[in-house]
Amino acid sequence: MRSKEKSDNRRALPKYILMLLIAAFFGGLVGFGAGIMGAGNLSGSITAAVENVLMAAAPWGIPVTSVVFLGLGWWFYAKARRIYKTWDGEEEAPIEKAEEDLSWALLMSAIAMLWDFFFVSVLVVCQGTWPMGRLGGLGMFFVSIAVIVVHQQKVVDLTRRINPEKQGSVYDTKFLKKWVDSCDESEQRQMGQAAFKAYRAAVNTCLWLWAALIVLHYAFDTGLLPIVMVLVVFGVLQIVYTLECIRLSRKGGGAWT
Repeated sequence: MRSKEKSDNRRALPKYILMLLIAAFFGGLVGFGAGIMGAGNLSGSITAAVENVLMAAAPWGIPVTSVVFLGLGWWFYAKARRIYKTWDGEEEAPIEKAEEDLSWALLMSAIAMLWDFFFVSVLVVCQGTWPMGRLGGLGMFFVSIAVIVVHQQKVVDLTRRINPEKQGSVYDTKFLKKWVDSCDESEQRQMGQAAFKAYRAAVNTCLWLWAALIVLHYAFDTGLLPIVMVLVVFGVLQIVYTLECIRLSRKGGGAWT
C-alpha cells in the first residue's frame, strides 16, 4: 500500500509542478502588465470609465434585472403549476418535469437577488447624481427582495403540495433544517453531492479571486481589505467543512443539525 502511495505521488508530481510553473509564468506576465498600467495612470482612467457606466446603469439595474429574471422565475413556476393541476397522480414523468421547472424558478430568483445586491452596492458606494436618488434605488431594492421572497414561498408551497411529506415555511427561521429533515435519504444524498460540488467551486473561486486581487492591487491600488475578505470566506469554507466532517464521523454519519 505504501509503495502504491509513493507511485501515485511520483506520477502526479511532475504535472503538479508543471501546472505551478505555467501559472507562475502567466501570473508574472499579468502582474507586469498591471504594474505598467499603474505606473502609466491608465488604471485611473479605466476606473473612472467603469464607475461612470455603473452609475448610469445602477438606477435602472434593479427594475430591469428583476423584470427579466423574476419574470422567468414566475414563468417556470406557472409551468410547474399547470403540470401539477393536470397530473393524474400516477405518472412520474410529468411531475418530475414540474419539479425541475420549480428548481429553475428558484435559480432565477437567486440570480435576481444577486443582481439586486450588486446594484444596491453600486448605489451606496459610487459617488454621483442619481436620477431617482439613493432612497429611490433602495426602495426598489426592498420591493424586489419582497417579490423574491413571495416567489420563493410560492415555489416551496407548490413543492410541498407535490410532496406532502415536505415540511417548512420560507418565513420560518429554521426552514432549511425542517426541510432537510423531511427529505428522504436519496434527496439528502443529492443535497450532499450538490453541496460538495458547491464547496469545491467556492474554494477554487476564492483562490482565483485572491490571485486576481493581488494582481489588481498593482494596477488599481485596491488595498488589503478585499484580499482579507476573500481569505475570510476561504477560511470559513475550509474550517467549517473540516470540522463538520469530524463531527459527522464521530456520529457515524449523523443527522442534519
